[in-house]
Amino acid sequence: MDKLPPLHEPDAQDKRTRILWLLTVVLFVSLPHLLHVNIWITLLLLGVGAWRYALEYRNWGMPSAWIKVPLVFAALAAVGFTYRSITGVEAGTALLLVMLALKILETKTGRDLTVVSAICWFLMFAAFLREQQLWAIPYILFGVSLSVAALIQISRVGAVLPSRQVITKTAGLIIQALPIMLVLFFLFPRIPAPFWAMSTGGYSAQTGLSDQMSPGDISSLSLSDSVAFRVRFNGAIPPASERYWRGPVMTYFNGREWSWADRGEPIVSVEDLLVGGTYYEYELMLEPHGREWLLALETPVQWSQGKAYLSANLQLISQTPVQQRIAYTARSYQLARKQVPDVERHIQAMRYLPTGRNPETLAFALKLRNESSSDKDYLNRVLDMFRQQDFYYTLRPPRLGNNPVDEFLFTSRRGFCEHYASAFATLARAANIPARVVTGYLGGEVNPINNDLIVRQSDAHAWAEVWIDGNWLRADPTAAVAPQRVELGLDEALSDRDFDFRRNMRNTQLFHQAILSLDAVNAAWNRWVLAFGPEMQSDLLRNAGFDKPDMRDLVLLMAISLSLLMAALTYYLRFSIRSNKDPLLQIYETFCKKLAASGVTRHRSEGPASFAARASRLRQTDRPQIELITQMYIRLRYESVGSAAPTEELRQLTELVKAFEPTSG
Repeated sequence: MDKLPPLHEPDAQDKRTRILWLLTVVLFVSLPHLLHVNIWITLLLLGVGAWRYALEYRNWGMPSAWIKVPLVFAALAAVGFTYRSITGVEAGTALLLVMLALKILETKTGRDLTVVSAICWFLMFAAFLREQQLWAIPYILFGVSLSVAALIQISRVGAVLPSRQVITKTAGLIIQALPIMLVLFFLFPRIPAPFWAMSTGGYSAQTGLSDQMSPGDISSLSLSDSVAFRVRFNGAIPPASERYWRGPVMTYFNGREWSWADRGEPIVSVEDLLVGGTYYEYELMLEPHGREWLLALETPVQWSQGKAYLSANLQLISQTPVQQRIAYTARSYQLARKQVPDVERHIQAMRYLPTGRNPETLAFALKLRNESSSDKDYLNRVLDMFRQQDFYYTLRPPRLGNNPVDEFLFTSRRGFCEHYASAFATLARAANIPARVVTGYLGGEVNPINNDLIVRQSDAHAWAEVWIDGNWLRADPTAAVAPQRVELGLDEALSDRDFDFRRNMRNTQLFHQAILSLDAVNAAWNRWVLAFGPEMQSDLLRNAGFDKPDMRDLVLLMAISLSLLMAALTYYLRFSIRSNKDPLLQIYETFCKKLAASGVTRHRSEGPASFAARASRLRQTDRPQIELITQMYIRLRYESVGSAAPTEELRQLTELVKAFEPTSG
């Protein structure tokens, strides 16, 4: 018999195709990270990728160790110098990208290509450390599909597959993996916080409330439509005038800037509060802002966030910074006050004003207080001044100097909510009335699609609180100047010029409806996927019939589900193999069955050539047919590795086997 043909070796075109597949995966999974890393890392990755493809395309030699080793040390030093570390999300991702780029330069074998592909999976996971928005779904699906397709091509022994076959195989593998993914998602034991909750160190640059407030801070937020939080009420949504979302309470004033100074303030027990009036129950999903405060409707008396407390300023505070999206339920009462009054030391701090600052305001307050019959009368006169005199509510107030309250009250008279809140609190303190500034949000937009209340950064607001008759009372001077801001929202309160300016920063009505639709989908993603934690998992098990689900129930249910899935998958694969058996192999098995019927049975360890030699010795009269069929089968089998056998030759072999009738022994 002729010698067996050699196994198919990948040619230069196959190698280039494999490298191109791999580089495509590398580029795609790196895209989200390239927006955050230093520009030199982007240039390094792109440059090395182009260099590696050129090496394959031009048949150049791979770089020597004298080039690669110094390059590795230089890249490590550059990462350390750029990020002052090689640990953490930012530096760690940069290091991973650099190592990936350098690994590409030494990809020779299939094992090297597989290692690079594995690094790409880590990069896809690392993208969730920064962002878990809805766009992650198409990114991760396409990235996984591309990576699986590349692995299929890389692992080929022979020629690469056509694109259509790669797509079919990739889709089949992903569909088989989906049930396992769902079982693990719903039943794998959940930890209290997701792994990607670690800080990226980038929250200081996020838009949102600050622990300081100076003129112009909140007006700059009014142009941001980014979501601060979403709320879903159990029952009716409160009117806009009652939707004061309490955030940082500013108690220290240096003459220009208010600050959240009472980080060590005492904790209030809910039992110390007298509550009354209407109450609202709701679920609030708060976007990460990197600070300790939580937002709540005034005044919260119940909340599900375990690591939170109510401060003496009636502010809900978390014991750890909010560095991930969190959801919590709360109950808030419109009327609430403390049974035990604040200690005098705490109240006295709310009267402090720095000496030598805003002298005109102090003189005006002294004169007005002497003309007033009581503290209440004095504060009402201040509100009447804002209401009756020429004060303007505007997004673009003029810049103020070292005595901003003086300049605002007696010169510009144009300002946003922080100007009015600061001026009112200063006038109160100037009359020896304890006062503070509260920042937070006012109002919000109801999404008609899912009835969620969307509170954006543009809803940021500031108001004042004054100590009257042993209780803190809200005083919102913005309502005196622009009552539409409280009743109808920001856009209704602005002048035509300011509204046109803001409208130019926003979308058309049609596009805005599309934004609301997308927000509803995104809210569902946040609520049912990202917020799926231990509590929701326990609720799921209780609905499934487990009275008091624990870790053992989870593990047992997961093991049973995975066992059933694996059994179903095994049955499917066996059925698929039988129904989709290689046509060439089916023809050869028919040939072997005919010989077995004549008394010549092929052994399991016997190859086609060895079996043909033995069968020819035992059936001398059939030797020509046995050798011809076997030679044609071997040639089609081994010369067509990675592709289908030629149709015409397959038909000829079929006819030969069909006509073959071996003699009996």
